[in-house]
Amino acid sequence: MKDHPGPDRSSSSGPGPDRPGPHVLVVGGGASGVLATAHILRSDPSARVTLVEPRDRIGLGLAYSTPDQNHLLNVRAGNMSALADDPRHFLDWLAGKGQDSSPDRFVSRRVYGEYLADLLSTGRAQRPARFRRVHGICTGLSENPAGIVASFDDGTVQLADHAILATGHSLPRPAADRAIQPAWDPIPSLPSDASVLILGTGLTMVDQVLSLLDSGFEGRILAISRRGLLPRAHRPTIPLRLGPQDVPFGAPMSALCRWLRSLAREAEGKGGTWRDAMDAVRPFVRRIWRSLPPVERARFLRHGQRWWDIHRHRMPPGSEARLLAAMADGQFTLLKGDVLQVHPAASGITARYRPYRKAATETLAATLAIDARGLRGRPTDSPLLAQLLDQGTARWDTLRIGLDIANDGSVIRADGTASPRLSAIGPVSRAAFWEITAIPDIREQAASLARRIVLGQVV
Repeated sequence: MKDHPGPDRSSSSGPGPDRPGPHVLVVGGGASGVLATAHILRSDPSARVTLVEPRDRIGLGLAYSTPDQNHLLNVRAGNMSALADDPRHFLDWLAGKGQDSSPDRFVSRRVYGEYLADLLSTGRAQRPARFRRVHGICTGLSENPAGIVASFDDGTVQLADHAILATGHSLPRPAADRAIQPAWDPIPSLPSDASVLILGTGLTMVDQVLSLLDSGFEGRILAISRRGLLPRAHRPTIPLRLGPQDVPFGAPMSALCRWLRSLAREAEGKGGTWRDAMDAVRPFVRRIWRSLPPVERARFLRHGQRWWDIHRHRMPPGSEARLLAAMADGQFTLLKGDVLQVHPAASGITARYRPYRKAATETLAATLAIDARGLRGRPTDSPLLAQLLDQGTARWDTLRIGLDIANDGSVIRADGTASPRLSAIGPVSRAAFWEITAIPDIREQAASLARRIVLGQVV
């Protein structure tokens, strides 16, 4: 077996001679991987972490790699610390950079990506023997009695005590005809009389509209989804006081919806808004999801997910103001309907769609179509995750949302046992926890996982 560390693939010096603590391999250098790495290094002064990421910069992933300064976080800066035990860490970083460190500010995602990159740049300088960053692609993971073996795209392998899947969102495979441009691709230069069709009306659509407006685009912008629902906007909130005893864990979706509506009425009766109820429920969302049987989870996905998303994942007030202004000017229009087909055309694309609650289909033309329906990739779109599923090291969850993950973050094997050496964090664990894509949720997961690993409970 050829050990992996090589000077041509690592951006730091190799590990020190002593190995009293666990050696953890983190696969993925986006936000989830950076938070996992930071918490492990802070939790155990003897732990070593190897972070594997093929891209040049760590911490960015898809969410924070945008170059557009007006693509904003949808969480206030005061709740965006990367560290569970240091809630002011991000605000202090902003102040140190000479930037506005107001806790109620909505910071650009590009700036937040710089913060995440800095988080481990400091760690590399302070702990060169404990932290290595590897440029490369992990192509396989397999367990043996000595640990977990990672294979890389250059043919080398590396042995670790534990591995963490922090691969983020799996990108869907691009359409063969490329009639629809993915939202993460740069928007091309468009003539002034062009029109743009955006599939989806969530937060990704908001970013696309803002990018078009910032570029000086003067043409027509159409956004379409089944119900044409926009994300609600943030407002000041005072969350209701809720304890675990107040939450109907395991209740059917119908009862949960009635309960949530009653909380919203309670908040409004106290002079607040439904936001006070939603923010009160947030700490319990993962536990509520875990308590639901598969049939109730499926019912939520069919009937409740879109309504939950637009109230739970809100846009900054400034973004809302710009969208409403563009709607008032007639430049931006929301459509209700299901897009059935999009075909290339001489002047751009043609789309066939069925308007909401109508049987007949209609056709519209546009210069460009952008897919902003969110990251709809499946685990099998990632070669590594597909390999884990094929070899039985991982399995699908019951509803085939993603990987089956235990409550402590361990990956469930095909035989139903939890792996003692392989865990998952962030979006890749979404099937188990649902609300695990935002930094406040991921940092708590990272802190919990770090404690479990450094306490020696994984081997």
